[in-house]
Amino acid sequence: MSPSSTATGSPVGGDALQTVKSAASGVHGMGEAVRGTMNDVIDTAFHDDKGQAKNQSIVAKGLAEMQEGELKGRSDGAHSGAVGSMSSVPGTASGLGGGNEPL
Repeated sequence: MSPSSTATGSPVGGDALQTVKSAASGVHGMGEAVRGTMNDVIDTAFHDDKGQAKNQSIVAKGLAEMQEGELKGRSDGAHSGAVGSMSSVPGTASGLGGGNEPL
């Protein structure tokens, strides 16, 4: 085994690099979700249906990107859930992915 590899033969830092890539994907997705949500609020205030539809798509893609980054960062493939506090009582969840924010 060379000093630049692990016991499994994979390069040292490979897991760290994947973790950084996953984190970057998650952060970018969060930014997209926030951007889409903010623009949706503005378009709702101005009754811009076309803009609302576009922004809902941006939010959905951002949330998917966050989840994808989260799943890539876990070696066991498990999903830990949405960002924020969750509740099974309708109208009481909060945070990104909580299910009660307008899309």
